[in-house]
Amino acid sequence: MTMMLSKKSIEYNFSRIFALIFGLTLYLATTAVFAQPSQRLLLSGNIIAETQQLSARKQLDVISNINTQRSADAKTLIDSLEQQHAKQPLANIDALRLTLLHCFNLLEFGEFNQAIVLAKQGESNARQFKYDTARPYFIQCQAIAHQSLGNTLQEQQLTEEALRLAKRYSETQAIVNSLYARSRQNTSLENYNSAIEDLRFALDIYGEAQNQFQHWYLLPISYIQSEISNVFFSMGEYEEALHFSELAYKDISFFGKIKSTVTLNLALINIALNDKAKVLYFLNKAENVSANIDSERDSANQYALLAIIHLYVGDYNIAEKLALSSIELFTKYQEPIYVMRIKRTLAKVYFAQNKDNQALSLLNEIIEQATELEQFSDLEEFNQIISQYYAEQNQFESAYQFQVQRFDAAKQAAAKLNNAHFMQYKARITAQSEASTPPEKPVSNINQNLTITALIILLLSVGLVLFLARKPQRLNSVNAQEEEDQQQRIDNMLDNAKQGHYQLSMLLININHNNIADIPFIIPRLKNTLREQDQLFRHNTNELIIILPHASSVGAARVITQIEQVLGEWKPELKVNIGMASLQQLDTFEVFVKKAVINQLNKIKSQEKSNSPDEN
Repeated sequence: MTMMLSKKSIEYNFSRIFALIFGLTLYLATTAVFAQPSQRLLLSGNIIAETQQLSARKQLDVISNINTQRSADAKTLIDSLEQQHAKQPLANIDALRLTLLHCFNLLEFGEFNQAIVLAKQGESNARQFKYDTARPYFIQCQAIAHQSLGNTLQEQQLTEEALRLAKRYSETQAIVNSLYARSRQNTSLENYNSAIEDLRFALDIYGEAQNQFQHWYLLPISYIQSEISNVFFSMGEYEEALHFSELAYKDISFFGKIKSTVTLNLALINIALNDKAKVLYFLNKAENVSANIDSERDSANQYALLAIIHLYVGDYNIAEKLALSSIELFTKYQEPIYVMRIKRTLAKVYFAQNKDNQALSLLNEIIEQATELEQFSDLEEFNQIISQYYAEQNQFESAYQFQVQRFDAAKQAAAKLNNAHFMQYKARITAQSEASTPPEKPVSNINQNLTITALIILLLSVGLVLFLARKPQRLNSVNAQEEEDQQQRIDNMLDNAKQGHYQLSMLLININHNNIADIPFIIPRLKNTLREQDQLFRHNTNELIIILPHASSVGAARVITQIEQVLGEWKPELKVNIGMASLQQLDTFEVFVKKAVINQLNKIKSQEKSNSPDEN
């Protein structure tokens, strides 16, 4: 009787311990989700005073959420926290995140050189504090600053480096941000398919990024949706562009600056669709929210877009005033390319107002500026506008002269675009070569705060309980360092295939039915059947993986036949089911393996069905 009570007591205590561990683990895992600022706070008219009542860490969450939409409020909160930090230092991780958010905030106000200096300092501090997971975010800040300064090569190299580090440290927020930045590069280079692929992948993993345990910085999802719309608009796919702008318009992250931008984009898309009623509807909406823009630089961009829309609806005097205001502000912020492009809009307004001489004078001025700045795509468009004007005036000799200049600009634009493509390719090759060298294992790939440490301990405790409760089913045949190196090699092969746009196949082989003693002899025999570029990996105790670069599904099927012959040398009576998958651009390694597993299961199911007796 005593033994029975003792046994029940042990089982009861075990259940309580397991429930406690599971509950604490679940609580810690969901803390990051519930720690996000409420929508009411983010939209509050008294956001600064309300936020300053919160802890420093929660203030950082608010700043992260409003930085791109309510930049001036974010700046005020950053300045306040920095003053607080000077008097009473924050924890290292909070101080690092404050520096990061300050860096991104500087970008919103056009302080690009200052942002570069701060980003370099922040990355150095991340190394010093052993928070390597923060590094890709600081590199992203540098990349955006260089992009705004026109330093294309630096921008591309830094973006690829940020993406490489983000993948290494599994920082999904940094992956989303880097994919967004790279898509904008590809759009500017007219690589629209690559841009869409990056953005769709960013959209797919956005939920995971939101739930990332340590929050650093993540763009609002409405920015991703809006950029997808922008790419489709550039491709002339106006219905698709409209769909994604409408998604952004309905999202809860739709407030502040992005609210005005997306509303204006909807008006521009409807101009392309020639739906004047909807243009007027969204123009009215945009003018109501544009008044709340708190950054002069953002206002300059809003005025430029509003000028285009007012020109379309026939409000020429309003369009002229808006264009002049935009030119004044962008001149103040030393943005000559934007000034030049808005002057193009102003020239069109002058033509509509029958001020032909002023329009022609302005066009000749910006043609000279575009030539000096080597903005050949703009130069091509400017020459087309003035050539078309002369053709309508029956001045065909002048029209022909500017048409010749247009074609010359088009040739130079194509050459510049090819050079930019080469620089992008060079940047990616550089990132790949660095990735192919096994990196030094960072002292801490996980943010070292007490909460995460507690989570790790709890997860290990769960593992220990399960280990004691049941016999282990697997042997760990590969040590941690070998696994890391192997995974790095696999990731490099997948990345190279995606970036090189060539076919790649995977075979998943179940060796569970083979004798363990035979495996050391089977693997070399399998390798002898493969090509030099093919790679065989031990996925786990029961499975092998073979990666086949430059192999279609047809080629992979031939390899399967050869593998079946090899395995048949050991167990001829056994039917081996080998899973096969072909790589797609958006596939991660995990997705790639799942596809091979599904293919394997389908083969087993098909085999069982064919072997089952017919029903009478």
